[in-house]
Amino acid sequence: MIGIVLSVTLLTSIGTIATSYKDKLIRQTMQSYGDYHVSFNGIPGEAVSKVSNYATVGSAGIISREGYAVISETDEKEKKENPVTAPFRYLNVKRYDANAMNMLQVRLESGRLPENANEIILSSWGLNLFPNKPKLGDHIKLNLGVRTVASTGKEKAINGMGDFGWDLDEAFQARTQKEFKVVGIMKPPSNSAWSSAFIIPAITFNDNKAIDPDRPYFIYAKMKSMDQIKKKTESIVSSLKINDTDQGSALQLNRDNSIKNVRIEFNNELLKLYGKSTYDGVNKSSILALAAIIAIILICTFAVIYNAFHISVLERIAQFGILRCIGATPSQIRNIVLKEAAILSLVSIPIGLFTGTLFMKILFYSISFISLGFLNDMKMVVSIPILAFAGLLGLLTVYISAIGPAKQAARVSPLEAVKSSGNTNAEKITRIKKSAFMKKLLGLEGQFARRNLQRNKRRFRITAFSMIISVILFIVFSGIVDFLKQTSSSGMHYSYSINYEGPSKRIPDSVYQDVLKLEAVQKAYKFYNHQVEAIIPKNKINPNYYEVMKSMYSVDVGEGYRTGNNYLNSLGDNGLDDLKSKLIEGTIDREKMNRENGVIVLQKIAMITEKGKKLIIDQTNFKVGDQIQIRSPEEGKKEYTTVTVVGVADQELLSSGYSESHTVGFITTPKVIAKITGNDAFSRILIIANPDAPNAPITDYLQALIKQDAGYSYMDKVAESEQAKNDEMTSRILLYGFIGVIDLIAFINILNTVSTNLILRTKEFAVLKAIGMTQKQLNKMILLEGALLGVFAALNGILIGVALDFSIQRLFSDVVEMAWTIPWRNMGIAFAGAMITILVATIWPMRTLKKVNIVDALRRG
Repeated sequence: MIGIVLSVTLLTSIGTIATSYKDKLIRQTMQSYGDYHVSFNGIPGEAVSKVSNYATVGSAGIISREGYAVISETDEKEKKENPVTAPFRYLNVKRYDANAMNMLQVRLESGRLPENANEIILSSWGLNLFPNKPKLGDHIKLNLGVRTVASTGKEKAINGMGDFGWDLDEAFQARTQKEFKVVGIMKPPSNSAWSSAFIIPAITFNDNKAIDPDRPYFIYAKMKSMDQIKKKTESIVSSLKINDTDQGSALQLNRDNSIKNVRIEFNNELLKLYGKSTYDGVNKSSILALAAIIAIILICTFAVIYNAFHISVLERIAQFGILRCIGATPSQIRNIVLKEAAILSLVSIPIGLFTGTLFMKILFYSISFISLGFLNDMKMVVSIPILAFAGLLGLLTVYISAIGPAKQAARVSPLEAVKSSGNTNAEKITRIKKSAFMKKLLGLEGQFARRNLQRNKRRFRITAFSMIISVILFIVFSGIVDFLKQTSSSGMHYSYSINYEGPSKRIPDSVYQDVLKLEAVQKAYKFYNHQVEAIIPKNKINPNYYEVMKSMYSVDVGEGYRTGNNYLNSLGDNGLDDLKSKLIEGTIDREKMNRENGVIVLQKIAMITEKGKKLIIDQTNFKVGDQIQIRSPEEGKKEYTTVTVVGVADQELLSSGYSESHTVGFITTPKVIAKITGNDAFSRILIIANPDAPNAPITDYLQALIKQDAGYSYMDKVAESEQAKNDEMTSRILLYGFIGVIDLIAFINILNTVSTNLILRTKEFAVLKAIGMTQKQLNKMILLEGALLGVFAALNGILIGVALDFSIQRLFSDVVEMAWTIPWRNMGIAFAGAMITILVATIWPMRTLKKVNIVDALRRG
């Protein structure tokens, strides 16, 4: 029963956790990319009805630009202090229908969504830019118009939604005046851009019953079926008879997307979660990898139940023999075993379904409790199909598992069965190999332990098989957890960023010191960042990366290639100290780095290939001690400076993922940057806020700084950083909680198998004690037998598990390709865990065996 319960618990847990995690990923992806399948951007008004009413389109959200309104004009002081400032601060008013608001995940801080053309929602981060800060319920009058090229008077071409980019040669031409009622305040976008300081989005409502043929529209469509979505979309585009069309994958919401022609974008990040990506290789690889994981789970589940049944039947051979003696036929014996299996299933499977669901309930409660309420979006999804599948699969597995032992019970002759005590019956052995080394190493008890394992190979295999399965499960699923961690998204996680665009491009050190004094600031880093040219030696370029990005290496310089757009940066001395934990090779010694022009190389990146595959790869193969020629691309900087590699890191200090930039990053000290570039200034400060303190002192200081000098601007990434941390915490708790469930089930399975095996050998141990073996010697023999069994099972389980781990990663290669490394850590944990578990499983029944009377045990046998 325990074996069946454990197996069904495992199936239920895996199914529930997979369904719940997929639900979170889908909702998170919808929030970042939108809840739609394909978008048609910039299409003429006359084509709108053709797209939205097309036979394969289920629903469509429609957006158009209402126009711009000037919130304020940039004054001369601000232009002088910030030469790249926009001439105006604009409100970009867009018209959404109800479907568009839902599909593009418009989120409110307060109020409600607009319901007619005279209502509007404003962005919370832009309210302070209005001369009179509007509040909910206020009416605002806007002079709507177009942006023009100041020098020519022509209307400026706006690409995409128009939330990004401006020119210094720009003017505004008002065309209509309209009054709106403010009914809602939008939350800040999770991916804010510098443009948001000058172009503020606002949304009004339009039911799009009247379509302007001269206006460009943006349609976000959900297809009735996601099958063959690319073919269906191409059919729609063909019906529109538009010649100049681009295609691609959608970017995250609120990201700058320059659209010159009509552009079709597939929401592949969402589609691939359903296995319907426009990249066939991604879909096939995902399905094969998922099928392989399910197959491993099913095989292991079958093995656990079969193992339990086999032990049960073997130990009852004598009972079946007695039934044969009193007239039971082989067919009746088989039916007895199969009907026992049915009765056990009816009792055990519901318990397994309950315990699996309970395990997950506890796990999800732990997530909510540990995250202190920040992760309320993590929901446990109890799927009836998953429960039904787990139950039916458990029933089928029990039946299949019982067939073999049932046939074996039916085949035994009455006389042989009655004479045998089942599992204590030794197999016919012609010879047992003697080992002088083992005798000397383990003693007499060790010899007995080794021979016990050899003389009854069936019992040995059954018990070892149980352990091997448990080790395989741990290795495989730990590998999947590590794989998911390494393929996480990139991005720097900080709370606030201060940027200075003034003529000097220099933030005074006094500002940095003021920031450090704020109680709400946990850490702050001076951010030095410079573009550099580098000569990358040909033998230091990863050949696999070179094949993908040959175009980067087109300028030969001696034995290397000259590359531009590399970056040389520093987060100050405290940033170098904190970076030590990220090093995979080398050490950080600031004095040595200053003396030898030392740099730390960031050489691993994440990229998306033309086939939609994510590639995690080393660009270069630099080692500590290698030297590189770099120089600043600024005019007059002709000579190269030799820098020495003192360390290698895969990730930046404030990032939990890999860089997505096709450039080699060099991290060094401020002094080395000054030597190479001739510039010791920093123009950016990155702030990590104290999570236990209110952030008002930080924002108050930053707003005062901007009033003092318009060259300053800042980005508030508190919500984004918090979300990234919470997502990472959720994933870790979820995945490691899942590994914990697997470990617990594996532990109970081994405990059950080994303990049952030892208890059922009571007569055998009584015989050994009867011929003179002491209790101490018996205990030592049993422990050594367990240790030998554990070593054998652990090594075999590790070998098979590592092979399966490698195979699964290869199956994922069309989705994510990265270098596979031998999982030494997981192997070590699996080996240690197996040895500890089997020793615990061995010690537990020994307490019962000590109390057994020799005469009674021999009589019962």
